[in-house]
Amino acid sequence: MKKLLVVLGVLMVLSVSIFSETAAYLTSKDGQQIYESYFLELDQLMGEYHNTLLNMLSQNPQYDQYFNKPIDLISITDVLMEYKAMEKFLNDNGITLDATKISQETDQMYNQYMGNESTKQIFLQFFEKEEYFRGFINSLVYRNEVITELRNYFSNFSEEELSTYVSNNFEYFKTQFDTVKISRIVTADESTANSIKSEILQNKISFTQAASKNSLDTQTASVGGLVGWVKRGDISENIFEASLSSTPGEIVGPISSSLGYQIVLVEDKKTYETADELLLDNDIKNKLTTNYVDYQITNWYDPYMSNYDFAISYKPLEIAYDIYKAQSYDDLANVEKKYRNTILNDNKLPEEWYVSYIFIVENLLPMKISQKNDLEGYLNIAQSNPEFLEYSKDEINNQIEHYRQLKDTAESTDVRNEAAKKENTLSELAYLQGTYGIFTQQEIQSEYDELTSDIEQMNIALENSLLTLREMNPDSIEIIGRLYQFKPDDPNIAFDYYATIYSYILNYYNSTGDIESVRQDFETIKGTLNSLNPESLDEERVNQRQQILENIDQLLNQ
Repeated sequence: MKKLLVVLGVLMVLSVSIFSETAAYLTSKDGQQIYESYFLELDQLMGEYHNTLLNMLSQNPQYDQYFNKPIDLISITDVLMEYKAMEKFLNDNGITLDATKISQETDQMYNQYMGNESTKQIFLQFFEKEEYFRGFINSLVYRNEVITELRNYFSNFSEEELSTYVSNNFEYFKTQFDTVKISRIVTADESTANSIKSEILQNKISFTQAASKNSLDTQTASVGGLVGWVKRGDISENIFEASLSSTPGEIVGPISSSLGYQIVLVEDKKTYETADELLLDNDIKNKLTTNYVDYQITNWYDPYMSNYDFAISYKPLEIAYDIYKAQSYDDLANVEKKYRNTILNDNKLPEEWYVSYIFIVENLLPMKISQKNDLEGYLNIAQSNPEFLEYSKDEINNQIEHYRQLKDTAESTDVRNEAAKKENTLSELAYLQGTYGIFTQQEIQSEYDELTSDIEQMNIALENSLLTLREMNPDSIEIIGRLYQFKPDDPNIAFDYYATIYSYILNYYNSTGDIESVRQDFETIKGTLNSLNPESLDEERVNQRQQILENIDQLLNQ
């Protein structure tokens, strides 16, 4: 029996390792303690990612999903791991999630969508794999269960606690629940409104008849002007407050509004003077109970979550995780240096590493190039005006003021021009020393050389990443597009870029048969390929170029 249990245990471990790869674990805030029972499965993460991506693309069809994917996955992981922290809170307080219920609801929902072949293909189009779709369903059911149990936990309070909460916030809740029942007549001008009101008050016509006959608000005119019960925010504030302060049966107005001039019949009203009055209304009490639960969770959430973090266990996301955790430019620069040599020298890395590294470099390079330009200016000052480096901060400011006055007062144009030049140079030096520190010429040269080498190495690693991704995904327009942006003057890369675009347009034409909708696109590609010097292309691309040009001519001349 003991041997059988051991075998079953081994099989269980194997099944977990084979079928359920882990993406992340919950940790303490300092990362020193890993809570291995609280982990995120890769299928759940990928399922949630594809669902999120679908929403993002619906809002922004041009969203760069390929190059943002690793960071997006980490962002989603961060959110999902908060549910793991919530589950831990529940467990620590004696509440265990119903795993059987979660599994059954997952199966039921999954089969509902995957049982029909046409529906199945629609979802697989977005979720890539059945495992990912099931992972999303499972995560959705799990998250709902966590929130349900959490709300149940925080719903365990006394009537006295609820009453105290409502009393402490009574003025706010009163504004939410005071209501008034009104009917109205809308007119184009104040004179007409006064005339109608006068007729009603003299009993020449009823309010209902006057509304049906005269109101410009056709929707309410058809029911005798009846608007019904309204609360603050449903109608104009001035009309609501005037109605609420009136006695039922009273006619108020005319009051100017965006609709026109209104005369309002106050049919009835409900106002509350104490917390107990609010709590006597069952509907309001239910809303206040929900509000109190929300209030408790909100106050609990941030302090509790501040005790936890997460660690990535899925290797392809390691760089993206470090990027996500970077708090500053310097942190991001350190991440880049940490992985640069690996990117340059290891050709068996996960695809996500190259994508993540490209993300780092594209965010760092503009700043590093700006720094290089600044240091070049710093170096020029050190070489042309070495005496300026000897000045203290106060001396520089005094010199700036001196040359500013000289620029404005000197009689000689040459003196004024030279003073302006010195003022600008010293102002630039003040900025550079304030930004980068006070250096000697040798130190500036060293910083400049190091930064120049840094940028060169980053560009080499960036190009290596793009070329490697290109080998992995030869048909990707996103990758060749990024490579073309990086090296627009490389004729072979330019050819690959336009050849890929040609392939996409050709596929569109083959699926629609509409040559006119793509004629201009083909003409543009033809002109671009003709502008490429065949002698600058390798032999294979020369042949491909000729074949594409011939195909385009056939299509355009048919």
